[in-house]
Amino acid sequence: MALKKAIVREMEWVPSPSKKSAGWAKFESRCYLGSEISDEVDFRAQYRRRTFKRRGEAEIEVPVAFYVSIWIRNHRVYGIDTNPEQMHTNAIVAGLPYSGAVIASHTHEHIWTLAADDYVEPIEPPIIELHAAIAKFCERVNLYLNGPFLHPLKGQNEQLL
Repeated sequence: MALKKAIVREMEWVPSPSKKSAGWAKFESRCYLGSEISDEVDFRAQYRRRTFKRRGEAEIEVPVAFYVSIWIRNHRVYGIDTNPEQMHTNAIVAGLPYSGAVIASHTHEHIWTLAADDYVEPIEPPIIELHAAIAKFCERVNLYLNGPFLHPLKGQNEQLL
């Protein structure tokens, strides 16, 4: 993780439809490792805007969620997730503080271990803004953005109730 990395593309979010919930957008880019573009290292970010589901007469709020991660080939080696609706049951990994624990914090980090990517640790206080998650993520993995951070909702207005 200490090796200097930079994303190749400028940040440009595209819609990412989901069967489970509406409002997802994603941004993906290969990464430079030093001065070379790697075919094996990817930066991935996903964002779900706040939405509402209707169940009969009830309207249920679906909160904002986002995921920021670095992948090597098909393996997520580090990530920061914020999703108030998500829980994780960790793999049992000797010597790690949350081994076998159920993690229910709103924000957590995925850490590569002997159990692959089946281990997370809570981040408290939770990160509630995408730009803060990306800043913390970039600092942790020594990653630089190509251009400014752009929020996926830039230029859009959220529907007011």
